[in-house]
Amino acid sequence: MRTPRPLALLLPVVLAALAVGCGKKGGGERASLDAGGATFVQPIMAFWTDEYREITNEKVKINYQGTGSSDGVKKMTSKEFAFGCSDAPMSKKELDDATANGGPVIHIPLVVGAVVPVYHVDGLDKPLVFTGPLLADIFLGKVKKWNDPALAALNPSAKLPDLEIQPVFRSEGSGTSYVFSEYLSKVSDEFKSKVGATKAFPDKVGVGKKGSEGVAGHIASTKGAIGYIELTYALDTKATFGSVRNKAGKDVLASLSSVTAAVTAGMGLKQTVTPYDLHDLTYNLTDLPGDGVYPITATSFCLLYKKQPSARGKALVEFLKWATSEEGQKMSENRNYAPLPADLRAKIAEKLAGVEFE
Repeated sequence: MRTPRPLALLLPVVLAALAVGCGKKGGGERASLDAGGATFVQPIMAFWTDEYREITNEKVKINYQGTGSSDGVKKMTSKEFAFGCSDAPMSKKELDDATANGGPVIHIPLVVGAVVPVYHVDGLDKPLVFTGPLLADIFLGKVKKWNDPALAALNPSAKLPDLEIQPVFRSEGSGTSYVFSEYLSKVSDEFKSKVGATKAFPDKVGVGKKGSEGVAGHIASTKGAIGYIELTYALDTKATFGSVRNKAGKDVLASLSSVTAAVTAGMGLKQTVTPYDLHDLTYNLTDLPGDGVYPITATSFCLLYKKQPSARGKALVEFLKWATSEEGQKMSENRNYAPLPADLRAKIAEKLAGVEFE
């Protein structure tokens, strides 16, 4: 098992893992898989890979590195990684490059989670309320102080200080940045025109830090800082994060229930916007309608070539089948990701059945 997490978070995960571990997968060949990419999925990937190694009697070992979505795409494409993870579907250029190098690529949804606005302002007794346009203005450098009238109007009872706002963003190509900037581009025309949906957040305003750990650490040590990280990281580090006003005009704090509401609202919608329309099983879950929907919700995807080397490929497919099964998704739920719906899990199983082994 991994280094202990806070007991309240770890205990249900351990219980779920014990239930899964009752049936060991002793058969099959040994395989060691290098993988990496999105930090969004890294917290649950750490548990999945450890538990799967135990379930397979140490035969299948997966080394996952949270290096950012752009790196995951790049190293999957070059076949340095057996698979890569990204919170954004591959762009047309990325897909064309990969197809030229190794043939068709499959996107497998792994988890659904939230990106939350994390901040460091002392003396507040409850989470601050943000709107999408306000967050856009903060990251455009237009709102510079915590006692700005726009923040005060949303939080009339809060004693907001005359303190400079210090935005923090991911310095490397990041799917978390893509999700956050995609949302801001939907709710702010100015942000869309000046920044747009991007993995590479511009460094014109604020400071860049590597990985979710870097962003969270900088915010924790810097009064007045604000950034964006995954809900699981925020909960694990006991970071303060605010609610976001959704499309229905409701102020919603990210939680398992509000993320699940976004999944319910978005999974049945036809995907017409690039890059989501380039792939099967990719879903855009930001800024969706519904009273209880958290508006900055996203899916993290596993990217792999449809044609796989025999031994390694079979081990990879079996791992993905397990991670996206009811048992694997129960573990993800206990790490504050929304479980994949049963009908989507069935589509994933069908997609994985089409992987070809050379």
